[in-house]
Amino acid sequence: MDNWTIAQTKELFELVRQAGDNGRGLNWAFEKMSQKCSRSLNSVRNYYYSQLKMFQLLPSLASDLKIRLPKVKRDNFELFGQDEIRELIERILTGKAEGKSVRATIAELSGGDGKKALRLQNKYRSMLTHHRAYMEDVMRSLKERNIPYYDPYRKALGGDGKDDNIRKLTEYISKLDEQEAGSFLNLIRKLT
Repeated sequence: MDNWTIAQTKELFELVRQAGDNGRGLNWAFEKMSQKCSRSLNSVRNYYYSQLKMFQLLPSLASDLKIRLPKVKRDNFELFGQDEIRELIERILTGKAEGKSVRATIAELSGGDGKKALRLQNKYRSMLTHHRAYMEDVMRSLKERNIPYYDPYRKALGGDGKDDNIRKLTEYISKLDEQEAGSFLNLIRKLT
């Protein structure tokens, strides 16, 4: 059953409206519709978003079909400034060089604000994945200022070029996950 009927489309949008009115997420509506018309959850989700886009471009069509579009409840979208991006990357790369995890550094930067932490994490991942030249420029700047940093592409420490035992130990610790780092620190405590 590939084609959606007008009645099914209207029902899907009504379920989405009900979900919003009752404080439920969109997934609730998608699951209900998925069960009712024996379609996969992803198929329902994809159809909904394609229709929503069409109805937003042609509101008269939605009106003619008596489909009420959901109210858009978006927080103000906050763009990153160039200084904010650079500071975020520098803090994460220098934090990693100090043996902190990316998550711990982001937690410090966000001050415990979960939404801000997610925003920072997503921006860092985006920069790491899609803006390598920019990341390398930040690392080059840190190196020129003799500030130790972690190179996420080489998975190694960079900085002033010294290859001492402290640097090697820091690099080793930075590659540990949180549980391994805790075990390592406990072992060090026992030895001292």
